[in-house]
Amino acid sequence: MGVATGYVFRIWALVVISPSIAVFLAIILRIYEFGMIAGVIVIAICLAVCQLAYFAAAYFLHAREISTHDEVDGEPGEASEQKIRREHK
Repeated sequence: MGVATGYVFRIWALVVISPSIAVFLAIILRIYEFGMIAGVIVIAICLAVCQLAYFAAAYFLHAREISTHDEVDGEPGEASEQKIRREHK
């Protein structure tokens, strides 16, 4: 579910999806008579895995757009992108 969310929605979707996952898991774990501590641990692990999957999917989706050579001040990086040599004065 986290991977699907990462490819389609922004991070704010986790605000809606995480509680719905927790409620769904609480109902399922209650039906199978899990204890309180075991249920909380399972829900916490599932939510953590969902959020990590979201971040992994979002990273792989936008990894091509991120360049380590981009500068904040707008100056070009040391590696030339179009094989243009530096002019030494």
